[in-house]
Amino acid sequence: MNARSAIGAGGADAVFVTTVGFLGPSRSQSRGHGQRPTALDGRSSALRRSLTLVASLLASTAFAGVARYDVSASALVTTRAPLPGDVAVGATTDLQLDPALSGSLAWSSSLLTLRYAPQLIIREPQLAPRLLPLHHAILTFTRRFERASLMLSEDASYGVADVGSLRLPDGSRPGGVFEVQTLGSTPYVRSASFFALDGQPGARVRLALSGGYLLSGDPTGGARLPLQQGPTGTGSMRFVLDRRLGLSTTAQATHAWFNTGAEQSIVLVTESLDWRASRSMTVTVGAGAAWTRERIVEVVGGPPPGLFTEVLPVALASLSSPIDVLGLPVQLDLGVRMAPFADRFTGLVYERVEARGSVSSRLTRTLTLTSAIGSGYAIALGRAQQAGDSATFGEAALSWNTTRWLSLVGTGRAVYTEQPRFMMPGQLLWSLSIAAVVRDTDSTTF
Repeated sequence: MNARSAIGAGGADAVFVTTVGFLGPSRSQSRGHGQRPTALDGRSSALRRSLTLVASLLASTAFAGVARYDVSASALVTTRAPLPGDVAVGATTDLQLDPALSGSLAWSSSLLTLRYAPQLIIREPQLAPRLLPLHHAILTFTRRFERASLMLSEDASYGVADVGSLRLPDGSRPGGVFEVQTLGSTPYVRSASFFALDGQPGARVRLALSGGYLLSGDPTGGARLPLQQGPTGTGSMRFVLDRRLGLSTTAQATHAWFNTGAEQSIVLVTESLDWRASRSMTVTVGAGAAWTRERIVEVVGGPPPGLFTEVLPVALASLSSPIDVLGLPVQLDLGVRMAPFADRFTGLVYERVEARGSVSSRLTRTLTLTSAIGSGYAIALGRAQQAGDSATFGEAALSWNTTRWLSLVGTGRAVYTEQPRFMMPGQLLWSLSIAAVVRDTDSTTF
């Protein structure tokens, strides 16, 4: 049964359970009118009510479920600075189509979701059209228990991707500070198999454990984006000191092999304190240390080969709070972090300082504004092969939800990168895009 038609104005996510009498007519009904019920009739009636109650409970738990689908498509027109491999010398244009289809099945305390979201870019259609297809699929299973939750996922991509400071290899916009290198369109494959287990064994203690295996890079063996793979894992424990203070211990380990022969390992341990300064403001500070190991292979013009280990410091701080600007509610998030950075282009590990700030506000019922700035700088600490490399960005997006099924989104982004070790001037990349997004969602219950 279609839930939308059955629910009407009540919403598409409600679950209905109908109990149907299945025991046939009662003895009193079959006996006819005018006859007195016996003790056996009373026991049969009680049994019938009990069985009906059990059937209702089973129907509302084990056999009740919701199947949901979500279909969307966005069409983008982007004007941007030229990338490596482009024909244009000045500004150029891309057309992009991002269809997406997802389906989910929820039952009891479980949820299974499958999403397929390919990306199709037509590069420079006005000069030399080239098609850049990138397939992307995500399969996720989650299960909630009384005091814990489990998540299993597989995230896979394959095709041709833009690699650089304007876009991540999986086709999404960068959510933080990113690598300095810009390659343009590159053959790309990615597989990320993950699990996450989150539990609360006590009122004041929360534990989290996650791990996975990652593979990404150029499957053709290209040296510009080496193919790398390896395991990763994170464990954390948060202890609630009082109503406002929490103490967290986190350990993280990653290892990656490159098809060039390079290797990189990072083991990181931090201790952090989060403080709820008010009902809506949270401040976090932390510090720790990291052990790094890298195997460097000989490359013309590169650092000397060998196996190197280091111990580097880790520090972090963040603030999250809503503020009021000209009578509008604005969400403010600030963060700074100093930690080893794993370069996926060279296989090197170096210390980097990153800072980021973002604001978001719902201007009206249909208009939402988001903006962010950030910077990453490789500092001269340890071996510091890439000291001085930096990337600074600024971005803004305005979203207009015209109807329940149509949105218009305008986005602007600029990135300035420097690599002084190459004795080259800095590079400014920018892009302006407008997108139309249509979507439809429905669900059915069973």
